Amino acid sequence: MQKKKEHLCSAYAAIFALVFTACAGGPSASPAWDASPDAMRQIFPDSAFIAQQGRGVTRAAAEADGTAAIARFFNSEVISRIAVLEQYWEQNETVQAVTQVESELFVQAQMQLFGIRHAHNAHFDSRHGEWVTVAYINRAEAWQVYGPRFRQQAETFNRLFEAAENESDPFRKALRYLAVQNHARSPDFLNAESFGQLLYPARMDAEFALVRTRLASLPQRSGDARRNAPVFIDIPVDFESIVQGAFSRRFAALGFPVTGNRNAAAAVCYVTIEEGRQERQIAGFSAASVFYHPQVRAVLSSPAGTLVTFSAEGGQQSAVNPDVARRRAYQALAERITSDFSLETSF
Repeated sequence: MQKKKEHLCSAYAAIFALVFTACAGGPSASPAWDASPDAMRQIFPDSAFIAQQGRGVTRAAAEADGTAAIARFFNSEVISRIAVLEQYWEQNETVQAVTQVESELFVQAQMQLFGIRHAHNAHFDSRHGEWVTVAYINRAEAWQVYGPRFRQQAETFNRLFEAAENESDPFRKALRYLAVQNHARSPDFLNAESFGQLLYPARMDAEFALVRTRLASLPQRSGDARRNAPVFIDIPVDFESIVQGAFSRRFAALGFPVTGNRNAAAAVCYVTIEEGRQERQIAGFSAASVFYHPQVRAVLSSPAGTLVTFSAEGGQQSAVNPDVARRRAYQALAERITSDFSLETSF
């Protein structure tokens, strides 16, 4: 009788274990990758995989958690890498920062392209009452999808770089190098380069070594080109040299020297000003007030032709004293030059 009871107890225990496992939704045996972080790296080596563990009350929830962990990894690393690159550019130029939102949207879009796999042997951790799995990306497989997309960014960079190298006009050469820099520090390029380096460093280093070499030389080349492209400012009408001073400071801020010798200039900035002067009698004032609606237009030219055009208005400026009104008008134009004048081109 006692043995029969023991057999019954064993049978009940086995049935309970089967029921518990079925309720959990799958196997409870712990796979090798769950033993430790080192064990997971042995199954999913860093050289071949990007892997993150996920946990959840269901297997689907655990897989979603692992996928989110990979996204967090990419987001944090891409943003950190871009911050380093931006600091590098800031040593030479003012750079527009890539926002965290731009980087996160980029990461999400790339991950959707090649997808994320999950371990086939996810298991239920009965001690913690949750599922455990591994979400992973096969670097080589993902590169087959991602590589051509970054190659487009690299090809644009190389095309712009080679155009700058081959340009004979000194000022156009400097502008072309600026175009290369603008591309290299654009959100599209920075995100793509940073993501690719995290996704598959070995392939990035092998396939885009030329881009890396050219990127490293770009600040020096661009700076030299600008220093060798002095500008002469031709401005027939000015007041107290206010507008000429504004253009001179702006060119200097962009890295271009201003020369007083027209023959030594690589480019000439022709500046014309329409003062828009009017006199009006204002009720309550014995003297007429002077109003200005100033406009400025600048055309930057070199032997290669017109390079950049710029125009701005200074709004309405007025005063009873004519000199005060005129000074205000020119100062308003100077403010617009300082804030708006750039050397952006369509190269």
